[in-house]
Amino acid sequence: MLRAIILGIVQGVTEFLPISSSAHLSIVPRLLGYAAPTLAFEVLLHFGTLAAVAAYFARDLWAFLLCLVAPGRLGPEETRTRRRLLGLLALASVPAAVVGFLLQDWADQQTARPLRASVWLVLTTVIMIAAELYDRARRSRGGPEGGEAAPAGVWTAGDARSGGRLGSPSGGPGGAGSGSGVRGEGGAGDVRGAGRMHGGGGPVSAERELDRLPVAKATGIGLGQALALVPGTSRSGITISVGLFEGVSREAAARFSFLLSIPAILGAGILKLDDLTGATETPAQLVAGTLAAAISGFLAVSFLIRLLRTRTLWPFIWYRLVAGGLFVLLLSTVRS
Repeated sequence: MLRAIILGIVQGVTEFLPISSSAHLSIVPRLLGYAAPTLAFEVLLHFGTLAAVAAYFARDLWAFLLCLVAPGRLGPEETRTRRRLLGLLALASVPAAVVGFLLQDWADQQTARPLRASVWLVLTTVIMIAAELYDRARRSRGGPEGGEAAPAGVWTAGDARSGGRLGSPSGGPGGAGSGSGVRGEGGAGDVRGAGRMHGGGGPVSAERELDRLPVAKATGIGLGQALALVPGTSRSGITISVGLFEGVSREAAARFSFLLSIPAILGAGILKLDDLTGATETPAQLVAGTLAAAISGFLAVSFLIRLLRTRTLWPFIWYRLVAGGLFVLLLSTVRS
């Protein structure tokens, strides 16, 4: 039972933090002397993380449903906004679906070897380093903080702690002056926050930034997600990095990444449903692991989005380099 809970926590935390779930789920059991999780157990752990991200973005998912089946509940402007974002998510999901179909067997072979997964964990960190250095250089040249400039008076309803928000035009309940959805100090030096200045002098929320995300940038983030199939890359790490290269804020890129993960995890899980009959774990262990993945995953999503309003990816970069190096060293001396 303890093994199931520990592996569930490992999956939930590393699925959303930019440190790679595939690498850790391969490495940690080997280091702790646990039997490698069966494919059926891994599928259920992924469904646990799917439940976590779906719960966090429940309001967004509900708004997506309403914009399709009951647009009158949202109003014409919000319906257009939600349908546009839904279209961007669908478009950005295509690369990962294609690459996953073509290379899933290769990726499974890589993650089946903990030492190789450790090496990939270190090597793929180069992408995150390059993205942070690029963002720093761009800001030192006086480039934008990320995202598109929004017109004055635009606001998004909902507080900073909620996963999903139904955006409203200025003049909606609460008014633009209420400050809902606005984060960060907005100063030029606040490089890590969500604040991007708009014409009214205040920062644009990450939700509003996603509402205005250009098609080309959404497609680029989708292409980045396709690279997450490489073990050790991390879905959130690669998509946030691509966002930085494109001038998208870390928080907005993370939100888009997590929304993208919903169809990706669901699709991968559906394709592997036949493997559920091969579990060697007991039903109680399967349930415990899935719940542990769901709870820890929800906390990880909330933590990362909060963190990226004011911080960079460097803490995770250093973790990946140090932990990856230690994993390589330890696994090189471990005997089967």
